[in-house]
Amino acid sequence: MAPQEENLSLWRQVEKTPTTAIKPADVDGQKIMTLDQVYVIQLATELFGPMGIGWGYRIEDERFDQGAPILDPKTGAMITHEQTHTVRLALWYRWQGEKGEVTQFGHTRAVYRTNNGRWKTDGEAPKKSITDAIKKCLSLLGFAADVYGGKFDNHGYLQERQAETELEQAEDYDAALQEKRDEFKAWLEKQCAGFDMIPHPASIQKVLTIQLEQLPRRASIARLDEKAQQVAGEKLKVSAEEAIDKLRQARAAEKTANKTSQESTHG
Repeated sequence: MAPQEENLSLWRQVEKTPTTAIKPADVDGQKIMTLDQVYVIQLATELFGPMGIGWGYRIEDERFDQGAPILDPKTGAMITHEQTHTVRLALWYRWQGEKGEVTQFGHTRAVYRTNNGRWKTDGEAPKKSITDAIKKCLSLLGFAADVYGGKFDNHGYLQERQAETELEQAEDYDAALQEKRDEFKAWLEKQCAGFDMIPHPASIQKVLTIQLEQLPRRASIARLDEKAQQVAGEKLKVSAEEAIDKLRQARAAEKTANKTSQESTHG
């Protein structure tokens, strides 16, 4: 194994996240994907061993940070401040006979104004900060890298991971895989037939470019090998070329017919 591949061996095992381990959330008006804490803890346990033996953590620092001022709505006088709980956590793990360690911060709003204007004190802020720090530490090792890297913001990637999750959880894997391949075949046939509906050669070329960009991801969902992807790509190209040839032939025939008609009129 090449050195760079050996260095990424752990990352490659944990970078992709099943769609069952994420869910959309609205944080301060921002749409994000949140990661299930149990999923990453279980995955770490599978790879490193039980917590406390194969991996674990210690709290290096813990504090409450002062936030925005809280004002009296009638007088405008300052009552107190919002508070954020912060923890600095060191996570250790054993991998291939060696012990490693990474450090990250975890943050949770402890006292704050909610979206409906009410004030809230979160008594579980310390626990949530620890969980946040654990997930961040594991992300440095590649855990759920697709979530933290924003790949789930891409609808195509989300579809790919959804299909992979369905296959991994299918009771009958072979039947589920065949269904995905049938879906790919239907998509390919539909795209090939669709070229004949496009009235301009330049538009056909643009559509072909988009389809060839989509092809690897769709083929990956169906778990097709590189050779099958090449065959599908060639089929798209041939269908596009045939559609362009038909347009050119039709235009040439129309031009000839118009010329013949004009000569007959003048004759």
